[in-house]
Amino acid sequence: MNTETFLVRTMSDTVESDIHRVFTIANEILPRYEMRPLSFTELRKIADGPFDLFLIPLIFAKEYHKDHTLPFNEAKRVEIRTQALEIARKHGFDVNPPDFIPGIEHSLKETKAAGLRNMLMTTGGRRFKHEAMEKAGIGDYFDEIVDRDETYYAKEQGLYYLYRKHKLPRLRIVLLSGTATYIRAGNNAHGCKVGGSDLEVVTVTLSTEHSYNDEETLKAAQPRILIRSFAELLPALKEQGLAG
Repeated sequence: MNTETFLVRTMSDTVESDIHRVFTIANEILPRYEMRPLSFTELRKIADGPFDLFLIPLIFAKEYHKDHTLPFNEAKRVEIRTQALEIARKHGFDVNPPDFIPGIEHSLKETKAAGLRNMLMTTGGRRFKHEAMEKAGIGDYFDEIVDRDETYYAKEQGLYYLYRKHKLPRLRIVLLSGTATYIRAGNNAHGCKVGGSDLEVVTVTLSTEHSYNDEETLKAAQPRILIRSFAELLPALKEQGLAG
């Protein structure tokens, strides 16, 4: 039975780079709770796309110790998100998109030519995403964008969304990310089966200066493949029989 392969790239650390924006916003939120700013090294140990998911356990540590579902508490999420948006607006982050990672267009071209369907996944809203990608000339390389509406509570949900929507007998998702929580989500979703449909998730972590997490943190998430540049992606997939 044929397996269709989707190459799912995460927005913030494999298409565009905004880890330094995250660093700025997080360190302007923390002093409001009488907490010291994080060093860049410390941030990359815990950073995640949504500010609430990694700041709530830090800021409300005592409550989180008693209830590990606290990052999904709507009141807490709104509290953190509201402050993050305020700070983003102050710096112009909400209107000026981050820089695209060098080499992304070539990577999109060659993976598409190899028969992979490029998908984009983000825990953010669409806002300027489409417009920014169109201006950069890379929008047409993506077959689909999965955003906050589908990934709101957990990154696994975005993967399950693709799985349910396309209703293929066999679907393989190659998940490319530099964020450890995405890698863990992919590993969690691997092997899912509904009715006669099978889901295979191959986790690939891209460890670069643009990645949300440092290499040690990424390795701890146990990706199936670790690469350090876009140039290594297609050869690594071909070596494992995942691309033509």
